[in-house]
Amino acid sequence: MGIKDFFTNRAETAEMHPNDALKTQYFKTTKEQGYKAAKEILQNQYKGKIVTDSLDRGEFVFQINEGKKALIVVTVVSVRAYNTAIDFSVSTETPLPVDFGFSKKVIETSYQALQKQLTFLGTGHSN
Repeated sequence: MGIKDFFTNRAETAEMHPNDALKTQYFKTTKEQGYKAAKEILQNQYKGKIVTDSLDRGEFVFQINEGKKALIVVTVVSVRAYNTAIDFSVSTETPLPVDFGFSKKVIETSYQALQKQLTFLGTGHSN
């Protein structure tokens, strides 16, 4: 974890992210199965609710309501048959512009849980 990861209240995955832990992850699954798995994992890990839900767009928003409050945007895209990308964007509600790594930790634990439930294919490209 770099110093910039610690002193922010936001973390987001990307295809070519400089931090390996925040690179887009790909799974051998359909868009529908990946979408369902991501929703179940967040609902099991955190007390909160689905705020918006659009399988057609491959995106839902989950709001953590207890402990540290955060808004999580999850995007699920089928790249080709049984090759699905799952991305996260997490913004923590804090009085300071820092969440001490909480938003990054949400992404890491969500990816770890997804890897236990779905077949992991790999991460996004290197810079």
